[in-house]
Amino acid sequence: MKGELHRTRRAVIGVAVAALAIGTAAACGSDSDTSAGAGAADPAVLGPSNAATGDVVTIGFISEGKSAAVDASAELTAAQAAVAYINEHLGGLRGHRVQLKTCETKSNPAAATDCANQMISAGAVAVVEGALGNVDQTIDVLAPAGVPLVLNYATSQKSLSSPNVVTLMNGVSAIFGTPAALAKEKNATKSALVTIDVPAATGAANQMGKLAFGNAGSALEVVTIPPGTPDVTSQITAANRNDPGLWTVLGSTNFCGGVLKAIKTVDRGATIVVNDRCVDTTISSSIPGGFEGVQVGTTANLDPATDDMKLFQAAIDKYQPGLRIEFNAAGGWQPIVGLARALNATPGQEITRQTVAEGLRSAPAQPYPLTNGIQFQCNGQAFPLSPNVCSSDIIVATADKGGVLRDYRVLHTDASLFTPPSR
Repeated sequence: MKGELHRTRRAVIGVAVAALAIGTAAACGSDSDTSAGAGAADPAVLGPSNAATGDVVTIGFISEGKSAAVDASAELTAAQAAVAYINEHLGGLRGHRVQLKTCETKSNPAAATDCANQMISAGAVAVVEGALGNVDQTIDVLAPAGVPLVLNYATSQKSLSSPNVVTLMNGVSAIFGTPAALAKEKNATKSALVTIDVPAATGAANQMGKLAFGNAGSALEVVTIPPGTPDVTSQITAANRNDPGLWTVLGSTNFCGGVLKAIKTVDRGATIVVNDRCVDTTISSSIPGGFEGVQVGTTANLDPATDDMKLFQAAIDKYQPGLRIEFNAAGGWQPIVGLARALNATPGQEITRQTVAEGLRSAPAQPYPLTNGIQFQCNGQAFPLSPNVCSSDIIVATADKGGVLRDYRVLHTDASLFTPPSR
């Protein structure tokens, strides 16, 4: 029985993380501002000066960077700001001053492999990544070398199962946990998930989606749309006959736009849940009523009124003035500051690849940057499907008509949503 449960867990992970990869490049390359703007912050929120005085240690940061297809350059800029803040206000890493070694993959698998090799040559004690489409290529190099890899969130099978890898936020929860938890909150006994009809997405929806929704007490109908379908109204109309209490959409911006238009046409007043890569201010006018009221699962809270955002804004103002704060920038700040918080909360001064790995696994729960309250702890207990995931809670925001996100809140997801049934 235990072996069957283990095999079920591995199968569910495989299809789920495949779906996470869908639209990763779109997410990295999105330049839409989906949060309310923030003004200059009070520099006092950075805290008193606490400069690092110990020997320099190298931390790597691998990013998509900027290419013809994507522009995640804000990730790198924000990562530099994070290191400057850590060195001047957090005492570095256990007293050691941090230097950042950066590398851009430009969405090229061979370049991702080369970046990972560069990190080893540079003597990096850890490597951090934000949203990287070719994460597997970096894992293939770094894991055998014993270099800890710290991810903002997971996007592949290897990232959830390889040793020496931690993913500080929960991408699986963001995609499936958000709508399942909201269905449970709304007492929706029936839900519909709309996805593009490709094996990775439909497999994940039918296994991970039905698992999470079923555990939430909501029967899930998976509605598949063939790629290139110009008008999805007939599929949405057919699904609406089952009277779903909640709709959720899995796909990139262009796919979501057509689906949301159809849902809002055939089911006015519907409860709709999407992930943040679905929302783009440039397509709001093509959707009846725009994005008004759509619930959005995301990995960063960019509400300028929160203490987290005030700290982020102050650091950007001081170290990288002019950088526009959006989700790509958040992806550069969050995992590096998270790494520093975890290591500085554990005893010892030595910084090596081994002590970084041990420190991450033994650190007490810490607040994750730009989440307004979500705790992360990399002790292998946060997420039942993978010991590499360090958190279970997720962020939900509400979009306005134009696609700007407001009313962020932490959604405390029950780990049982992702627990496969015993046999």
